[in-house]
Amino acid sequence: MAKEERTLAINGAEYYVATYGGDNLGETILLVHGMPDTGAMWDSLAAALVAKGHRVVVPDMLGYGKTSKPADPKRYAGEKIVPDMLELISKLGLPKCHVVGHDWGGYVAWELVINAPDQFKSHVAISMSHPLVFSTSLNLQSLRDNWYMYLNTQDDIVDLYTKDDCAFYREFIIPTHPEADEVCARLKDPVAMNGMRNWDRGNPLASLYLAARTPGALTSYYTKVAVPTMGVWSAGDTYLLEEHMQQSGEHCADFEYRRLAKGSHWCMLDNPEETNAAVTEWVEKHK
Repeated sequence: MAKEERTLAINGAEYYVATYGGDNLGETILLVHGMPDTGAMWDSLAAALVAKGHRVVVPDMLGYGKTSKPADPKRYAGEKIVPDMLELISKLGLPKCHVVGHDWGGYVAWELVINAPDQFKSHVAISMSHPLVFSTSLNLQSLRDNWYMYLNTQDDIVDLYTKDDCAFYREFIIPTHPEADEVCARLKDPVAMNGMRNWDRGNPLASLYLAARTPGALTSYYTKVAVPTMGVWSAGDTYLLEEHMQQSGEHCADFEYRRLAKGSHWCMLDNPEETNAAVTEWVEKHK
């Protein structure tokens, strides 16, 4: 699969971008990854989409993969990332396209379709629910499940995560990741590990929960998402809740829920057949 590579300087940050199927005349699909991954997590899906005649654009987010260094933690905040992504789309000259996001990349994708709906034909959210659901649908289980997001804000966390071949990180943070050895080989570099945890430093949970309880702070989220959206959740996801993804439909004008029969939080890696089929069918439906 032919790949075109470039690095773009955007608003003081660097983004490595890979484009596949650049000569294809079909749809353009933007794939946005989360932590602790790189754009390589989308390889199987990209190949499936290119085989259908589409063009796929995959940025490595701040401080990941072939991006040379992590940005300041403040650059990971939603109000910074969204303008970055829109500038990236502009610099690449992308037409009205489809966006697929996973994990923190799922949060970014939601923000894009909320704030720039005219740029997107359709949207696929994998694992990550609508931001309003994540911030307001709280119970003891969801609070407990987010414990590691608090941990990532602590000063000694990089030393803890990189110690003894990332032993703590493997055991408690990514125990179900299908490619834990690859992740740890990459994140043993303290600079890379710091880039990974900057997502949670730049978007602290306390701030999200405070905004959810402050009248008017989340007003923009109450307008229903106009971009057709499919929410995908896999049966083996131990990080995010199925009911949150299902509730996301309440905030979308056109929503479809797809439950994958198997697969971890990283379903594109350990259940690529079902994941690829769901996404390609959705894109074909909305081209």
